[in-house]
Amino acid sequence: MVNEKITNFLRLVNKGNIWSFLVLFLRHPLNFIPTLLATYQCVEISDEHYGNLHHKNNASNAFRHALWNYLIAKKCSRWRKNKRKAIKWAQEITDWHEEFSPNAPLEKEMDLHNNVIGRKLFILNDEKSIEDFIIVLKGKVSKAKRVATSEDIKKYRNDLVYIHEME
Repeated sequence: MVNEKITNFLRLVNKGNIWSFLVLFLRHPLNFIPTLLATYQCVEISDEHYGNLHHKNNASNAFRHALWNYLIAKKCSRWRKNKRKAIKWAQEITDWHEEFSPNAPLEKEMDLHNNVIGRKLFILNDEKSIEDFIIVLKGKVSKAKRVATSEDIKKYRNDLVYIHEME
């Protein structure tokens, strides 16, 4: 299972992406392990709650992006003892990911928006356990807004957004 996830990740990246990935972590080496742990935990939790649905552009995908940012910020802030830097790092690494992901412009914008929501939720819920945060996040998922354009996304500054209904 883990080997399959690593293989799928490696298929998505080219040599330039790997180089920029390595440079990013060379500049922030203390964030490597907590980011890796957060990423793994995020996929595990998303699989547990939504199966493979979170790989589509629906509300469960919004859940995964927000959770990923929350977990990166949470784990890095505990590791580094600095919430502000952890939030900035969560933005830097997830923005990097969106830059190198093969997404259409609206999908990319949706993911970036949901990443921001995850960081905002971290600020408001950083002391909660992950289990308690998932309850908060599922409440946000139930109120997520369906969007069809960039202008739609801009209307929902504090809400998760998605493109397609869950099947």
